[in-house]
Amino acid sequence: MKRKVCESLFAVTLALTVAVTNIPVTAFATEINQSARQEQMTESVQTENQGQQSHSLQENHGAQNETNSENGQNSTDNPAGAEQNSGEGDNPAGTDLKKDNQFEGNNFQKVDNQENSGVAEEISRQQNTDDNQQNAQVSEQAAMLSSDETQWNWHKGEITQNELKKLLGDSWPYAGTYRWSKDRENWNKTSAYGNPVYTFDTGTYYFQKETVTWTGIQWNDIGTKEIHAYYNMEINIYGSSEGVVYNSENLAVPLNSTFQVYDNKYKFTVKNIENYEIKVTATGGSQGERKLTPDANGMYEVIFDDDVTVKVEYIATNYVNVKIGQTENAEVYINDTLIENEDTRVNLNENFQIKIIPQKGYAIEGVTVDQASVSDLSFEKYAASFSWYSGETNQATITISPKVVKEILALKENVIVSYHKGMNVERLKNNIFNTVVNKENTIPNNISIDDVEIQYQSGLGWQELDYKPIVGVFAHEFGNNDTEKIRISYKGNSQYAPLEAETTVSISDERIETQVVIQEDITIQYNTEDVMKQELLQYITVQDKDGNTLPVDKSELTLSYNRIVGQQELTVSYAGDDDYKDSVATATITITKGDATVSVNSQKITYGESFEAPIFTASPEEAKAIGLIVGITASGEKYASIDLSEVTVNDIAGTDIPIYGKKSVQEVMRSLGMTSIKVGQLPELFEKIQGIIGSESDIAGVINGIEKVINILEKIVPGINDVTIHIGELPTEAGVYTAAGVTVNSNYNTAIGVGTLVIAQKKTNAKLSFNQNIENKHNRLTAAEAESFDFGGHIEVDGNAVGDTPGIRTNFVGKTATGEIVSGTEAFKEEGEYIETISIIGGNYLAIPIVRTYTIGEAKNTIQFEKKIVYASYDGNEHGMTAYVYNEDGDKLGEAALEYQNILQTSTNVSPVENSSAPIDAGMYRVVAIYDNAESEVGTLVITKAVAQGTVTVGNAETTYGQKLNLNSVIIQTKNIAQRDIAAIQDTIACAGSDEAIGSHAITVTVPESVSRNYLRTIKVNKGTHTIISKEVTITADSCKAQYGNTFPEFTYQISGVSDKENLGDISVVKREDGNHVGTYTLDVQVANQNSNYKYNLESGTLTIKKRAITVAIDKKQKVKGQKDPVLTYTVEGDGLVEGDSLGIYLSRKSGEKVGLYDIYMDTSNLNKDYELASEPSGKDKFEIVENKAGLTNQKNDSGKSKTNGTQVKSVKKQPGTVWDRIKTGDNNKPVGYFIAVLISLAAIIMIISARFQRKK
Repeated sequence: MKRKVCESLFAVTLALTVAVTNIPVTAFATEINQSARQEQMTESVQTENQGQQSHSLQENHGAQNETNSENGQNSTDNPAGAEQNSGEGDNPAGTDLKKDNQFEGNNFQKVDNQENSGVAEEISRQQNTDDNQQNAQVSEQAAMLSSDETQWNWHKGEITQNELKKLLGDSWPYAGTYRWSKDRENWNKTSAYGNPVYTFDTGTYYFQKETVTWTGIQWNDIGTKEIHAYYNMEINIYGSSEGVVYNSENLAVPLNSTFQVYDNKYKFTVKNIENYEIKVTATGGSQGERKLTPDANGMYEVIFDDDVTVKVEYIATNYVNVKIGQTENAEVYINDTLIENEDTRVNLNENFQIKIIPQKGYAIEGVTVDQASVSDLSFEKYAASFSWYSGETNQATITISPKVVKEILALKENVIVSYHKGMNVERLKNNIFNTVVNKENTIPNNISIDDVEIQYQSGLGWQELDYKPIVGVFAHEFGNNDTEKIRISYKGNSQYAPLEAETTVSISDERIETQVVIQEDITIQYNTEDVMKQELLQYITVQDKDGNTLPVDKSELTLSYNRIVGQQELTVSYAGDDDYKDSVATATITITKGDATVSVNSQKITYGESFEAPIFTASPEEAKAIGLIVGITASGEKYASIDLSEVTVNDIAGTDIPIYGKKSVQEVMRSLGMTSIKVGQLPELFEKIQGIIGSESDIAGVINGIEKVINILEKIVPGINDVTIHIGELPTEAGVYTAAGVTVNSNYNTAIGVGTLVIAQKKTNAKLSFNQNIENKHNRLTAAEAESFDFGGHIEVDGNAVGDTPGIRTNFVGKTATGEIVSGTEAFKEEGEYIETISIIGGNYLAIPIVRTYTIGEAKNTIQFEKKIVYASYDGNEHGMTAYVYNEDGDKLGEAALEYQNILQTSTNVSPVENSSAPIDAGMYRVVAIYDNAESEVGTLVITKAVAQGTVTVGNAETTYGQKLNLNSVIIQTKNIAQRDIAAIQDTIACAGSDEAIGSHAITVTVPESVSRNYLRTIKVNKGTHTIISKEVTITADSCKAQYGNTFPEFTYQISGVSDKENLGDISVVKREDGNHVGTYTLDVQVANQNSNYKYNLESGTLTIKKRAITVAIDKKQKVKGQKDPVLTYTVEGDGLVEGDSLGIYLSRKSGEKVGLYDIYMDTSNLNKDYELASEPSGKDKFEIVENKAGLTNQKNDSGKSKTNGTQVKSVKKQPGTVWDRIKTGDNNKPVGYFIAVLISLAAIIMIISARFQRKK
């Protein structure tokens, strides 16, 4: 019930709204329909997913060419029928309104007949509404069509129905119905079902929308729109890199890329190249592939009904024919062009490029040209490339034959691969490769082990041969199974592609059985381990089971035996390799004592230096030598030392001894309580070591050797046996020493060696010095100072005193103040003069004796010049002398005061006066040094004149005419001139000459006498030059404008760069070119009687002649239907025509012979270039055709002011960019009515929403 009330209220509201606003009732039909559908969906509790087909308009990505389509191309066919969809499926855009809506046209009253009788009366009253009021419903669409888009550009002119409706202002579910026409006579209409695709020709279309009113269906204009259909076009050039394609405007066309053509045809030309023919073909569209032929002007034309690709081929006329041999499995390119036929052409005298690309699984093994192999083939990504010279013979034939082979990696089946645990993985790879790969049937047949990768199936995928699986992983190591699945992968290269193949092999240890053979009764001499091994290997061979010696490396055999003198058991083991199995053998050998030597590194060093190690060397090293050093120091003391820290008990025994074996002899001595030992006790020490070794080794020979050494040393240094040995030391005191070495390894025959060690006294950087120096020049001491003075001396090395130096001696000799001669080893301290001498005898140092004199008495002061006579050369600086005052101890007390007097005048202007300041000028000066309590001293200072040639060079200067030269800015350069003299010379700069005209004159200086007197030679002056250059002046012609046909303005100019313009000459401006038509002309500046002091820059201006503005009014014309058209004329207004000119305007009218008004068109394409239209004709003047009711004849031509072209045109092209027309919608001046209608509509909407809300509850 509530729903019916709501619908009744809504119907009343609708009727009132229609009555007040004149809005057709169909404007509300969609809302009712949608509301009904939504309530039906709610009641059925179903969600119906009506898919919306959304197709975006194809975008125009290319430049838009000028549209050449014509109006009036009416098609009798129905373009809307192209590519129609069936309408099946759930497509809201194609839903029939009769199914979904509860009304259709006048059947709207069937919604609720009983409760809406008032609505029916109101509707009946509206049936006579004016047509303009009925059109108000399309105002929204009209507003849409006034958008900034001037045209629609569609690929092939195609668009889907939904996209078209969206452009026309419709929205989902696109329920509106539309139609369109180019001539308003033949219409195409949107489909009620599906989403078909429509095809539009280029042109201007009228669009209308269907409106349902109470009186029936009405079609209302919503505007016009230009539609441009375009096609994609691509042009490619082959055969010449110089080829070019030009469009109809003679502009080069982009090649190898797609561009858009906004017409159903496209014209172009192709550049002709000497010695080439041109073949042009097109593909695409209903015509398929076709050859294009140029017209008489060389113009090609493509007709479009689909996208087109054009192929331009340049075919050489002077050529060599290239014939390609069998190439079933490869493609051949010549100069980057695929050769699809067996023959092709190349230019004469040309190096052409050949590239052969094999198909997958094939390779190029070689190429022959005229049966000769090509040697310089290059490969990249399996393609073979080379260059070939075509030759000079026209139409000769070159045959290129590539050898194309199928790549094969051939593997043998059921083969055995030799393998054993621990085999080198590279050897294993070689075994597999050499056993499995069938090289005879493999291509490439030069495949090697380095070209492949070999893997096995581990149970966990393919793995490398040395793969070690993790414990617990379901995988096995290679060789654990009797058979293994192998995969060999060829890596490939630039010529051959990668390959791989699989096979299964059996695993077996196929190595050769071996035996080790040792000769009997082997006796060798003890030596180092390596030497003994090499000697034993001479008696050992590895043989196969047949007794053949095998080529094994004996150095890899393992020898095990007790390496000590006596009979020993020898075990020899061969570990085998990847070719041979392992084996072992034993035998008894005899080892005799080895020979050894001891060398002593005799040396001489200076005290304080160290001996170079080692001093004792045994050969072989394991024979171990100990060294005993004895001698007498420079002080006369006996010395002995031995180092036993590096010799162990094992070294002496020649084998491993338990407990004590690794201890040094020195450690054994401490354990035996022998902390101190004399030379004669050494044999006793080694006898105790024999007791420690026991029967494991006999060291009697070692003890005997030590006794021999002691006997030798006793003869050299008698009494040495009783000297205590310095254990682990070397001699450090100056002296001469004997070094004796003896080997102690019992496996060697004992050897002895003797040498000499010398430590010389140090004399380098060693000197004697006094304990205290007398700190004055005269070595004078007072009696009191002498009492505390430290007389005597000491040794210094490198400036550092050495303490406790033995052998230093001090002696004194002299005469006392009383005349007594005295001498002794103690210093004399009474008044007198004495000599002290220091010397050294023996010890570690050798130094020259030193001597000094000293005086005991009182001191005196003296003055002393640093230099008695000083010479200097004049350089502009002060030159002085220095004198110091000393006391008799040599202490400097300070400087003496000096007075200078010029005793040799160099100038009559200088008087001989004394001065305490150091002099500067040349001359001879007497210098007196004065100090209190000292006698004055006299010295001499001589300052000579400067000898070097002095030079003054005056710089050049440049000024512009009229500019004053600043002399202070002139730079002078000097050579051999004192700095103090430069300023005096600078002050004398003068310029000789006038600044009144351009030219040059000298700049000079004068050397003052105060300067020249200090120079021996006359100072040379180099004059400078003052140059006056022309002043630049710029005269610029003023640019101006004039209208065609009017008098030119007066030509003027501007001057810059000078203030005085009167002396520039006679200036004028002239026009360079003849003529008075529209364009730009150059204005030149000319100057007569130019002033030579100026440099003229003459800059041109321009005269611009603009077009003459006119206004053209088209004369109205009329004729009687069926009669001939009168001549179309026009009238020129505005600035008018220049006498003798013609405008070049042509008139035509819209075609048609029915009664009515026709537009008159004005063609200005040939308008005189000196004119322009100030405004377009108003278009109000029409050509009228009237009925012949009263015997009317054609209208005569107007007055002589009108112009005519005397021709008529049947049709006129519509220009692109046509603005869409706004449609008049009737009288809308009803603001109060609209306001009331809005309020009523809002109330109705609220009631509908409320009703739905209550129903949901």
